[in-house]
Amino acid sequence: MPQPSDLFHLTRHLPTPLLVIDQAQVCANIGQLRQALPAVELFYAVKCNAHPHVLAAVQQMEAGFEIASLSEAATVRRMGVAPERIICLHPIKAPEFLRYLHRHQIGVLAADSRAELDKLAAHAPHSRIVLRLNVANTGSVFPLSNKFGSAPEEALGLLSYARERGLQPHGLTIHVGSQCERAATWTEALHVCRQVWRDAHRAGFALKLLSLGGGLPAPYAPEGLTAAQVALTIRTALENFALPTGCALSIEPGRALVANAGTLIASVVGLAERQNGSWAYLDAGVYHGLFEACAAGGGLPFQLSTNQPGRPPMLYNLGGPTCDGFDMPFERRALPELRLGDRVAIHTAGAYSTELSSTFNGFPAPTVYGLEELQQ
Repeated sequence: MPQPSDLFHLTRHLPTPLLVIDQAQVCANIGQLRQALPAVELFYAVKCNAHPHVLAAVQQMEAGFEIASLSEAATVRRMGVAPERIICLHPIKAPEFLRYLHRHQIGVLAADSRAELDKLAAHAPHSRIVLRLNVANTGSVFPLSNKFGSAPEEALGLLSYARERGLQPHGLTIHVGSQCERAATWTEALHVCRQVWRDAHRAGFALKLLSLGGGLPAPYAPEGLTAAQVALTIRTALENFALPTGCALSIEPGRALVANAGTLIASVVGLAERQNGSWAYLDAGVYHGLFEACAAGGGLPFQLSTNQPGRPPMLYNLGGPTCDGFDMPFERRALPELRLGDRVAIHTAGAYSTELSSTFNGFPAPTVYGLEELQQ
């Protein structure tokens, strides 16, 4: 991304809130991850940011797409993406969605229960099944293991049941949780996979795919764990895994590819001095692109800057524009003195920002701009 001063200049005449997407940064992130994991096929998790600017960058880099809904599937298909470049690793799918996947020959689908296998057999027969294992989500800001995943000891039974129902046992998948900030969690998860894979091989299952899922961290804090550091850990763990020849590896990142490619810019619409400190109110808040900044959304340490950096520093509580008391994305943040109309940039905001935004209370969701179009 360009320097904050350049972004403020490029967007000075545009109404806020707005999100600037740097497509070149998305492409660079994909290239860096491929370099770190050359043997692993990359599928972008569309749910993270489905804006056309992002999807076009992914398509330009010839990466695949991991989808979780009929709408996402239809969006990717309209782009002309071939079925073999699309997978669905969401373990719960509505019958209508399954029929769409089957009709469009999108056949690599995840499951983690007998009920889901029954549904797949009924609505997407002969699909290639990737069994989602429950693994520890230690160190993840957003754990998922309490919601999805079959216990490793249930794996052989589920693979057998899939085959009985006319489905094709195809592989295993895991998810260490979103924004996993502990590299060893991947090593531990792959150890679980290795045991299940070996047991499946002994039981006569010729699995073909090992999916590493998502969870690679984005660089919200300057000193935080990076996706490149995690990739080194993954490479070592995969060397110990010793997959059979002909088996494929995949990874399905979201935020690690797009978070640092997006900057959210908001305007100061109100100021107040209260007993609990100085307040500045922005036209973007928890409901308009900053859900992950609040405690309930994970409290990610977004870095902030302003278009008036030379003023004396002050501590601010930053509220969103709505009349909801929950709409408080940032507390006690040091910023140059703010005045009405000043602009604040929230960096590393390309992931789960506009996707989680709404028009609650009548305030607009951020408008998305591509950096290239602003520079023309």
